[in-house]
Amino acid sequence: MNNKLNKVRLKGNESFNIREGWLRKGMRCVAEDPRLFAKREAMELLGMGSKMVKSVRFWLQATGLTQEVYQNGGRVQTITEDFGRVIDRYDPYFDDIFTLWLLHANIVANEEFCIAWNIFFNEYEGENFTKEDLFLVCKAQLVKRMEEGAAFSEKSFYSDCASILKMYLSAETSEDPEESLGCPFAALGLIRRSANSKNAYRKVAPSPDQLDKLAVLYVIRKNLAEGKRSVSIDDLLGAPNNVGKVFHLNRVGLNEYLDQLRVSGLLMLTRTAGLDMVYLEDSPTPPEIMTAYYEKATVR
Repeated sequence: MNNKLNKVRLKGNESFNIREGWLRKGMRCVAEDPRLFAKREAMELLGMGSKMVKSVRFWLQATGLTQEVYQNGGRVQTITEDFGRVIDRYDPYFDDIFTLWLLHANIVANEEFCIAWNIFFNEYEGENFTKEDLFLVCKAQLVKRMEEGAAFSEKSFYSDCASILKMYLSAETSEDPEESLGCPFAALGLIRRSANSKNAYRKVAPSPDQLDKLAVLYVIRKNLAEGKRSVSIDDLLGAPNNVGKVFHLNRVGLNEYLDQLRVSGLLMLTRTAGLDMVYLEDSPTPPEIMTAYYEKATVR
């Protein structure tokens, strides 16, 4: 995040959040035809309108399920080997909430596609907020990231900020039930309407029975620099895209997960005055962690 941005991608989802069945349908069609999204008949094949087709294409890439390149003058989209294919093998219908946690983590870390999500989860410090708070604070952070004189559409950025609320609120509590209807990310429970006001919201820590320890390990491992085998608990809590930010974990909640992982032999902890460190010697790779979860195997 040290490099200043001269432009940003906004409203790539065409104001549509992920709906039930979209990712499965998109993955299946991409597997059958990698050039699907370059074809006029994409709407017919996917059974949806042009803007929804663009949204599916966007979310497949934003979640890390697919990657897109230009070949021979056209777009070619393929399923990613170390993430998309693992999910396609073990959870092709996206039924397991573990899969949703990983997709969520990938969205938050994807500054190129989802900068509003990246800013909100990494840099919005308040627990309680309104839609206007979210927009104004995140807009200020976006300005800080951009080169001097670079411009962006406030209207499009506002749309993305509004999409965050629609995406994580349940249909029963959303301002616009039609928009959030069927968005699976509401099951994560990371944003809820405030009990004090219908126009206010709050960040919520995940329920321990919803967030598996291997999802926490996956994000920790994914954020480890190449060749590095240790990280401070402070970094796990406060570093961009790491578990504290991505999953709304405070120190108490994080330490509970770290203790579970330690007891399972998946990491080592050193807690001394001024030096709280996590060690991941012989740590499994992110795809190995995913596979172990889906197979209910012991990670080695």
